Amino acid sequence: HPEGFLEGFANLYRAVAAAIRARRDGVAQAVDALDFPGVEDGVRGMAFIEAAVQSSRRGGQWVQLADD
Repeated sequence: HPEGFLEGFANLYRAVAAAIRARRDGVAQAVDALDFPGVEDGVRGMAFIEAAVQSSRRGGQWVQLADD
């Protein structure tokens, strides 16, 4: 929803900034505080996009994603 767009990103940036400060200061953070995407999430997202493009090039044929 357009009204929550900026607030959603603000929450994401706040969590990332807190994690960066904690790492810099040597403070351990609770796992549930790290509620933002990481590198692994980005890799999975790119694999999904690649499979979608491949499926499109095959006329909509199902493309199996590689297992993690």
